[in-house]
Amino acid sequence: MKLPFSNKRYLALTGDSESTMLAEVSKAPSGAAQLHILAKTDTAITADVTIPRLLAGAGNLHGRVSMSLPLAFFEVLTTSIPILPDGAVGKALPYHLAKALHKPLNEFIYDWQITGRFKDRLQVTVYLFPAGVFHKIRREFIRKQIELSFFEPDVFAAYTFLFQEKMLPPNEAAMCVLLWQDSISLAVYEKGKLPLIRTVKALQPEGDVSLYPLVDIELPSSSMPELTDDLLIFDEDQPHSEENIDTASILADFSVLTSKEAAHPGTETTPSPNLEAIALSSEEAVTDTDSTPWSDYLHKIPLEIMRTRDYYASIQKGTTIRNIFVGGADAFWSELSESSNNLLGAQCKSLTATTGSPDCSPLLHVLALGTGARW
Repeated sequence: MKLPFSNKRYLALTGDSESTMLAEVSKAPSGAAQLHILAKTDTAITADVTIPRLLAGAGNLHGRVSMSLPLAFFEVLTTSIPILPDGAVGKALPYHLAKALHKPLNEFIYDWQITGRFKDRLQVTVYLFPAGVFHKIRREFIRKQIELSFFEPDVFAAYTFLFQEKMLPPNEAAMCVLLWQDSISLAVYEKGKLPLIRTVKALQPEGDVSLYPLVDIELPSSSMPELTDDLLIFDEDQPHSEENIDTASILADFSVLTSKEAAHPGTETTPSPNLEAIALSSEEAVTDTDSTPWSDYLHKIPLEIMRTRDYYASIQKGTTIRNIFVGGADAFWSELSESSNNLLGAQCKSLTATTGSPDCSPLLHVLALGTGARW
């Protein structure tokens, strides 16, 4: 006799800096993945109370859970290693990581992907997460007889969702842009890999959404200077004068290396509380952007997309990106579309247009479906 509790269920754990959600992902008669929310909290996954609260609200569960979190929860670095057989990369990687990290390697759990193959080297992108937080989460699930089987950054789950929904054009490069309350995750997909990923600190403004700021100034009687493209700066911290902007500073936050550069952690990652080395810069970024108006935020998004797209085409010699999917902009999609069309000259597509429900945000819905459908 087949007992009911012998059927393992597919669960998905996802969230952001403000909330966490546990859901069950099942296969509909049509074969499509469908979502049923089991429990939610208004705390981040790194908080001690989050997982116990979720499990207490979900009832008895037996199965396997996949976890996907925003890219800003990870520390990401790209390093070069000598040419090795693929099976030997995992054994050689700890040596190279130990030289690049600011903390002992045993304080992290990590996953990696070969993102570039060259004549004399391999380019490897590594995703690191605090080991203490991970093991704490896993212990809570083990107590409930739930196996934590998959763990990935948000962009991987988003691309899996695109495959599930048959939204990703075959044989073409694509970019996925995920907008969170305090960060933006960007990733380029081509030929089954993510050769370029980055995360940018960007705090979403509060209040009414407006592409155009309210202007209340007294114009001088003299003629105004002619407006130029110098007003379109690449970052809030960059100088306004074009002659003072150099390529190195513009691209400083990319987690990529040339063959002559030493490996180092990506400077734009926002760590979990256990990553002390970058905590101060994260706090400063929040302070700097606390009063950012919607107009600046809505212009920052397409500018970061443009930087990523152009860097991939010109520096990494990738193919032209014509497919751009944006998630997390449902509340201001029309305003973002207007800003993107003007700056990018291309129409972005909504990643979350047909998903979501009153029970959760569309972006969390997408991540849960993408990471949880593992059958």
